[in-house]
Amino acid sequence: MKFLNTKFHGIIDYLAAIGLIVGPLVLFPAGTASLVTAIPIVAGIALIAYSLITDYSASARRIIPFSLHLAIDLMAGTAFVALSFLLGLTGITQTFYLVMGVAVIAVVLVSENEEAQTTLAAA
Repeated sequence: MKFLNTKFHGIIDYLAAIGLIVGPLVLFPAGTASLVTAIPIVAGIALIAYSLITDYSASARRIIPFSLHLAIDLMAGTAFVALSFLLGLTGITQTFYLVMGVAVIAVVLVSENEEAQTTLAAA
């Protein structure tokens, strides 16, 4: 069931980006591999960047379609889940990667794609 409209999706995007940037700095133990720490920070910055140019109310410029935004979100969420195992993570770092990945996938699955609905209605 899709119930999350694009306005709230946009708010969640920016909150998730903050979590991706701040989370590793606060939660990861000292000595965590720099790549493991850098991936979510870079992903958070990228999320802000593509959110700012997505065709929805939370953007600065409406350049990319929301359907592309959702596809990027889905790929990122899937990558985070996969990386939690591929990088051999354990403890809080693995939990962070899994929670962020699953949460992003869940948000995509419950997000209304108003663009697709508009296209279908016009047909």
